[in-house]
Amino acid sequence: MKRTNSLFTLALLLVFLIASLGIAFGGGAAEEGEETFELRLATVVSPPHAWVDMAEYFAEEVQTQTDGNVTVRIHHSGALGDDETTLDELRIGSIDFVIGGVSNAVAFLPEYSITGFSYLFEDLDHFRRVSAGDSPFFEYLVDKHQERNLPFQLLALAGGGTRVTSTNRGPIDRPEDLDGVNMRLPGNPLELRIWEQFGAIPTSLPWGEIYTAVQTGVVDAFESTISGFYGSRLFEVAPYQSLTNHQIMISHFTASERTMDSLPPEYREIVEQVALEAGQLGTDRGEIYDEELLAEMQEEFGLTVVEPDIDAFIDIVKPLHDELAADAGVTDLLQMVRDMQ
Repeated sequence: MKRTNSLFTLALLLVFLIASLGIAFGGGAAEEGEETFELRLATVVSPPHAWVDMAEYFAEEVQTQTDGNVTVRIHHSGALGDDETTLDELRIGSIDFVIGGVSNAVAFLPEYSITGFSYLFEDLDHFRRVSAGDSPFFEYLVDKHQERNLPFQLLALAGGGTRVTSTNRGPIDRPEDLDGVNMRLPGNPLELRIWEQFGAIPTSLPWGEIYTAVQTGVVDAFESTISGFYGSRLFEVAPYQSLTNHQIMISHFTASERTMDSLPPEYREIVEQVALEAGQLGTDRGEIYDEELLAEMQEEFGLTVVEPDIDAFIDIVKPLHDELAADAGVTDLLQMVRDMQ
C-alpha cells in the first residue's frame, strides 16, 4: 500500500513538473502549433520623439493583431548602437527593425541622398503625398531595394518634425552667420555640399556624439529636429536655435529581410500594414512636437529662438537642386517630387 501511494505521489509530481515546463516555454502556443517571435526594434533617439511613438504603436498593434505571437522589444536612446551600427546589425538579422533618418542609409541606397536637399518640399501636405505608402516615390525606393538584393525591406517612410539649426555661439539670422562655423552633419554627402554653400565647415559625427562635441568645442553648430534636440537635452550646450526649417525630416522604417522571411505570410502582412500606419503617425507626431517642445524649452530652459531670413537660405539652395540631383543620379526622383506638389 505504501509503495502504491509513493508511486501515485511521484506520478503527480511528474504531471505538475511537465505542466510547469509547458507554461515556462510557452506551451499553450506550442500545443496549438503556433510559432512565437520576439523581435528587436532599434532607434537612436530618446523620448519624447516621433520615432519612439512610431515604435510603441507598431509594437502594440503587431502584438495585438497576432494574438501575442509576435512581440517587439523597443530599444531607444541608441541602446543598441548608433545609426550605422544598427543598420549593420539589421543587415545580418541580429536587429529586426530600425527607425531612423534616411541620411544614414545613403551608403546602402544612394537614392536616399535626395532627402538631404534643403527646401525640397513646399509644405507638409506635399511631404505627406511623397512619403505615402502608395506614392510612386515610396514604390520606387522599395523597387530599388529589391533590384539590388539589399538585405533590408523598406516598410514605411515617415516624418519626424522639421529640422532647424542650433548653436552655442549666437543666433543664425542669415547664411553669412555660418561662415567658418564648424557644424555637425549626418553622413549624406549632398548635405555636406549644401551647408558648405552656406559657409559652414561640415563635420560628420554620429547623433549620440553631438552633446559632447558641442560641449568640448569640436563643433559649434548642428541641425536637428526639435524633438531630437529636446530628447537629447542639447539645449544645455546649444542655447540658440534658428528656425531655418530647411528640411522636413524624412525617416525610414526598415526591416531585416531575414526577419521578414522568417515570419508566416499572415504575420508578415500585419507587420507591413502596421508599419505604414506607424509612418503616418510619425509624421503627425513630429508636427505636434515641433510646436509643444519649442514652447516648453523657451519657457522652462530659456532657449533663445530666432526666425531667420529663410528666403536668403532658399535663394542659395534651390538653384542647386538640379545640379546636385544630376551629380547624385537622382534627377528622376527630383522630378517625381516636383510632380507631386
